[in-house]
Amino acid sequence: MRQKFTAFPGMEDILPGEVERWQWLEQRARIFFESRGFREIRTPLLEPAELFARSIGEATDIVHKEMYSFEDRGGRKMSLRPEMTASVARAVIEKGLLKTAKSLRLYYLGPMFRAERPQAGRKRQFHQIGIEMINEAGLEADVEVIRLLYDFLKYTGVAEPLVQLNDLGNAQNRPKLAEDLRHYFDREKSKLCPDCHWRLEKNVFRIFDCKVESCQPVIQSAPWDEVHPLGEDFEKLTQMLNGQKIPFTVKRRLVRGLDYYDGVVFEAVSRSLGAQDAVAGGGRYNQLYAELGGQKTPCTGFSIGMERLLTVLENEMEPLSEKIRKRRVYLAPLDASDEILDIFRKKALELRELGIRTETLPGEFSLSRHLKRANQWNIRYVLMLGPDEIKKSKCTVKDLDEKQQFEIGLDELSSTMERVLRT
Repeated sequence: MRQKFTAFPGMEDILPGEVERWQWLEQRARIFFESRGFREIRTPLLEPAELFARSIGEATDIVHKEMYSFEDRGGRKMSLRPEMTASVARAVIEKGLLKTAKSLRLYYLGPMFRAERPQAGRKRQFHQIGIEMINEAGLEADVEVIRLLYDFLKYTGVAEPLVQLNDLGNAQNRPKLAEDLRHYFDREKSKLCPDCHWRLEKNVFRIFDCKVESCQPVIQSAPWDEVHPLGEDFEKLTQMLNGQKIPFTVKRRLVRGLDYYDGVVFEAVSRSLGAQDAVAGGGRYNQLYAELGGQKTPCTGFSIGMERLLTVLENEMEPLSEKIRKRRVYLAPLDASDEILDIFRKKALELRELGIRTETLPGEFSLSRHLKRANQWNIRYVLMLGPDEIKKSKCTVKDLDEKQQFEIGLDELSSTMERVLRT
């Protein structure tokens, strides 16, 4: 009996019918971030394992438990990338991109990999959209990156995103904050799990990543306001966010899961996700480039979980699948003539360039079968072209929802359908 192969758990196929949602979101990301002056960067899926150990931190769950790491045939320790910021930093330093630009604004889309137990909104191969604002310091940059995240979520259709904020301290006061927290957790050590004992020795901030139920009372009682009260700069930041009408709340136990963060960190949450409500997160990281062999470079940025964002969009008032349905048409050639097929090929390109998807059943010229397939695919408008239409230089459009049809001149077909589908 032949072996039947299946996908590795947590690494899922994205099939036709589903992939259109992903393409829609990717297109929205490119439109939005490029309109704000960001340029796309793509980095390899494989990087030296040491890159992530040094940047993310050996005490993080990602490096300690979740990275896919192995030796290649040359004996080099390699890892599938678990996140993109370290990869972008490596690329910027290696290629000397800051030698020709005072600052950089980059965005990315792509798959990441973490060897964790698959669950809703958390896969072993998952996908992120993210941005990096490189060599930009100050409160204005912090507010801008938070505003970018909020605006993008609203742009995609998230109804009420909420930003959660914290301040992890800068290079000067962070060591004292870590020491004070270490003293607190050391006094409560008997109530912590074995993993938290290890985190206490390696990096006390990682205790806040623990999900063990018995550790939560100790974590919830951590004296953040006592050992690191929020300062004047953080107060100014919140005032600026209020001025821009961005809803936020301060969450003192928010630390993010990566060691390179310092200063302001944030997450965006949605009630549509339930308990695991974070859809995006980011913050300031000013030491990473120096840690990786470059110059000290102030940076901030964020990443968005695409799986989680797609879940939120499906739960909103108008599901994403309905939005995509409204931007599709079905092309129904009623004759096999080269003239008809060539016209539809040209119109398919024109419509696609306008952001309208076209579907058809290749090699089929029966109207009844075309209409049946359009109904199966839940497409409202069918564009019919046969010998009669060619004689009049028009296309017949059938509205399957309203059970009516009308004619459009071939020269105006694409622009007219774009207006029809926009309403």
